[in-house]
Amino acid sequence: MNTPRGMATAIVLAMMALVVSTACGAGAPPPAPTTVTVTRSTAARIEPSVTSSSSIPAPGTTVLANRYASLAKGLPGKVGVAIAAVGAGGEPVVLGDLTTGVAWSTIKVPLAIAASRRAGTRVASAVRRAIVESDNDAAYQLWNSLGASTAAAQATQAVLREAGDTVTVVQSQQVRGPDFTPFGQTQWSLVQQARFAAGLPCIPDSGIVVGLMGRVAGNQQWGVETASSPALVATAVKGGWGPGPDGGYLVRQLGLVTTSRGLTAVALATLPDAGSFEAGTAVLDTVGGWLAKNVDALPAGRC
Repeated sequence: MNTPRGMATAIVLAMMALVVSTACGAGAPPPAPTTVTVTRSTAARIEPSVTSSSSIPAPGTTVLANRYASLAKGLPGKVGVAIAAVGAGGEPVVLGDLTTGVAWSTIKVPLAIAASRRAGTRVASAVRRAIVESDNDAAYQLWNSLGASTAAAQATQAVLREAGDTVTVVQSQQVRGPDFTPFGQTQWSLVQQARFAAGLPCIPDSGIVVGLMGRVAGNQQWGVETASSPALVATAVKGGWGPGPDGGYLVRQLGLVTTSRGLTAVALATLPDAGSFEAGTAVLDTVGGWLAKNVDALPAGRC
């Protein structure tokens, strides 16, 4: 989301992050694991800091499921939601009747990390365009920097494994027409995507990509990115969307939501009844607004 919070909020959150870091890290042998503590600024940047792993429990999945049931009755399409506490390693909370689909551009997140590790500053511009603008040509540049298709898929998949997704297999072959990237056609369930997002801020070399996810262009400003609540400090997202071979249209979003309680990983997806990008983003806007209103029930944690 792009609406800046006040400077006072940023200062208070920064002080809270310092206290948490000091308390959780005391007596721990080096090196400490990496986490992300988010402060709100006009750029909505997400900066990594060092703490010990912790998770703040929410009221419970039953409470969240009951609240979602009321929302789901009015949603025009199939919708799926998976939610997990960052750094906790627990089972995601799963809501809705849509559980999986092709990754589309959400796969650019692990791809960008893999390419950055391999090529560094040589692909910095392509990383920015692939994440901020969701540029497919830039994503192909990152893919090609990793070698042949099989090697590129393995490198991208290794990032998934590192962050906690132990199941998803990155597609290396062209399974649809030339207008569709092979990696974008990876089947990525919402549960596994939420697991990946929950570990994303905690793995090495993720800070730049997560920071770019906090500054996405207008074509990705929907879902949790535009959600508004005094409890929300910042969001970082990557959207994905495209038509299915059967004529349906999938819109999905991978995100990190930050509050004073910690970070929450979310994976959202919809197959809207109207079958269009605009209809899909409208559905996810509704879901994102619901998440913002129910921050108190979301699992939250830190690396």
